[in-house]
Amino acid sequence: MRNIGIMQGRLSSPLNGKIQSFPKATWREEFFKAKECGFGHIEWIFESDEWEKNPISSQAGIDEIEATKSETGVQIVSVCADYFMDIPYLTADGEHRKELADRLRWLVDQAKKIGARFIDLPFVDSSRIESEAAFPSVKEFLTPAIETAQKNNIALALETSLPPKSFKDLLLFINHPFVKANYDTGNSSGIGYNCRDELRSYGRHIRTVHIKDRLLNDGTKSLGSGSADFDAFFGELSGLDFDGPIVLQAAREEEGKEIDTAIKNRRFVEQYLERFGI
Repeated sequence: MRNIGIMQGRLSSPLNGKIQSFPKATWREEFFKAKECGFGHIEWIFESDEWEKNPISSQAGIDEIEATKSETGVQIVSVCADYFMDIPYLTADGEHRKELADRLRWLVDQAKKIGARFIDLPFVDSSRIESEAAFPSVKEFLTPAIETAQKNNIALALETSLPPKSFKDLLLFINHPFVKANYDTGNSSGIGYNCRDELRSYGRHIRTVHIKDRLLNDGTKSLGSGSADFDAFFGELSGLDFDGPIVLQAAREEEGKEIDTAIKNRRFVEQYLERFGI
């Protein structure tokens, strides 16, 4: 059966009440907990808060990451680039735009050093793409990093809140084999999109999947208690040539019970993978 991963931070207590953040003090422990929970990989978080102290930012930190991976056998297949949701390119001025484009290109190189093959790049919430008029700016942002991504064999997987046809149009506008899609089951259900429409529109561009659940126009809920149609999603996914990472980004539940929650969520997903032969 396919290895399932978990988003960094989900195996630690939340920091400052945040749903998602880099677990500065406990990132090493999470690899051991991930192994205990039966996960094959962790999605690394790169955010703007004290980004210079993130281990991915220095050779000493990368060496420590590699040592922890070797000790546990838990890999890093993908990086979640929340930095660019914290500091959105589309609302930045000209000079800051160049800095952000350079930072993304740099992150591609750093991701390669820790073994990642995908960078999940969020264009949601504060960094959302409002309309097709922003497509040229999105392409402008990605272009400096694309050559580096291709050289390093790392796909840039965009997560957007665009309707299915518009998201497909964006991917066709950029038109590069190393710019693909991330699909988030919870964010789509929270907006009210039909996952069958989405996957039938741009499903063959999907390279990474985040699993969570949300009620329509509401927050994240426990898997199976929101509006996400997991039967329809995994049914459609089974018909695609999808071989990328599936990462749990599910709701936090009782504090102190992170391992129990993670195991429960892994089993929730595994039942669908087994049923649909994914």
